[in-house]
Amino acid sequence: MTNLQEHGEYVAGRSQQTIMFAARGPWNDETLVNGSKEMGQNIQQLNLSEPWGFISCLFGESLMPPSAYNIFVKQTLIRKSMGMRCLAVVIQDSDITNTIMNQLTKAYEHAGINFAFLNDLNSAISWLKEHEIAMDHQEVTHFFQQNLFFRSHHN
Repeated sequence: MTNLQEHGEYVAGRSQQTIMFAARGPWNDETLVNGSKEMGQNIQQLNLSEPWGFISCLFGESLMPPSAYNIFVKQTLIRKSMGMRCLAVVIQDSDITNTIMNQLTKAYEHAGINFAFLNDLNSAISWLKEHEIAMDHQEVTHFFQQNLFFRSHHN
């Protein structure tokens, strides 16, 4: 029996009603399945009767092959059904930003998610706050400062 290894790195966390996700792709099925389980643990800590949202900071070639993409779409639909109001995405340190945006846009539109691509973390935080998503600004900033997946860290 082959034990496939995860491809890609990620860290997930939560601040009040905001799920935080920092990652460097590309990803495969194993990474998406394990990441979804970890994300589910953070979602269980939310008050699902209140608005909640998501900030993703993606680094590098954050793309998914078709099988991983299908898992991603399914998980996105589940999160929407659990009340996720909106999602902010910041893409950094990538030569293929437009390709990543195209793949994610297709998935988010399919799921009917309110989403935005923003240029930096502060813009993403502001956008989520405009949609009444509670978070601790300092806690979110600290999480993403501690979880930068720039190329220079992996040489």
